[in-house]
Amino acid sequence: MMEISVTFLLTGCLIQGVFCGFSISLPERVEALQGSCVFIPCTFDIDQQYVTELTDDSKRIWYKDVKPPTVVFDSSSPDTASLKGEIFGTPTEKNCTTRFDNVRQGDEGSYYFRVEGSGRLKYNYYKVEIVVISVVDSPPKPTVSLFKDQQEVKKVKEVTEVKEVKEVTEGSSVNLRCSTKIFCSSRPANLTWSSSPEHLLNESVTQQQRQEQTELISDLIFTVTQRHHLATFTCTVTHQLQKQITKHKSRTLRVQYAPKNTSAHVSASGFVLEGRSVTLSCSSDANPPVLNYTWYRDTEEPLKPVQSGQNLTISNTDPTHSGRYVCTAQNEHGAQNASVMLDVQCEYQEALLIYSQSLLYQTSDCRLDTYTHIY
Repeated sequence: MMEISVTFLLTGCLIQGVFCGFSISLPERVEALQGSCVFIPCTFDIDQQYVTELTDDSKRIWYKDVKPPTVVFDSSSPDTASLKGEIFGTPTEKNCTTRFDNVRQGDEGSYYFRVEGSGRLKYNYYKVEIVVISVVDSPPKPTVSLFKDQQEVKKVKEVTEVKEVKEVTEGSSVNLRCSTKIFCSSRPANLTWSSSPEHLLNESVTQQQRQEQTELISDLIFTVTQRHHLATFTCTVTHQLQKQITKHKSRTLRVQYAPKNTSAHVSASGFVLEGRSVTLSCSSDANPPVLNYTWYRDTEEPLKPVQSGQNLTISNTDPTHSGRYVCTAQNEHGAQNASVMLDVQCEYQEALLIYSQSLLYQTSDCRLDTYTHIY
């Protein structure tokens, strides 16, 4: 980005304890893309004794600070200048904002401004400050930042990875912003977004694009959900120069969310025979990972914890263990329940025994020593 403009006052012309009024405001450095144009925001002021000599016919001139100094642009004869371009506004507006076109590597260097009015007004502002123009062969990558509630979200670096990611909480309204430097507004760049998975850009996402003085900005505004966790958003900038140049920057989101898709399972399929061992397992998707798994029997009111841990193992089952078991998965953002039925049966339960033309059935205590005789 362009350096912040600072107003520099001439401190070397102290006359009888009073500062002379020559000053200029311009950036210390501007960056140009080879083959493109460059803008130099600039305003100036003069000493009050020369106010009547500053007219709209006054010359505004740029010099390259070499030996000897060379005129590169003169507002009175712009067509003959070695650097083509334009100085905006008028001298009486004290505007020296300038655009230089088709900047080349040889145009790198330091430049200073000069104003020439009628009479004695002739002043070189190199005594105050110069601007350095640097020329790059290729445009930089765009910058991608994440904002939440108008505040930039801090970057979180994984210890084992160099790649930086962003961390937000599910339900947060966020602004994913892509910005690129504007080298030349007459040849504007274009910003486009893509995502992996692709469908995320179609899910209630608002896109906004605007151009500021030195930047082109594109915003993606959306509410983050679990689906955005580890999703990658890529911003691509296309510069239209003599040839098309594209650069891109990607960011991967980290989303913290409460347990989702919690499920409970029994190790055995169907029913479990009395005396056998059985394991109930619970699983859940959460970020950060589930902190606590807790098992309950829903036959008790209120529910009382049976055991903590992802797995619940019952070593010597009997029919009293039958019933619904509830697993609660919990992390710092919330909790979710899942349940599973456990069916423990006797090995000979519901067997029909026919003896002497009588129908006998086993009682619920799983022993064959007690029967009810039905005629």
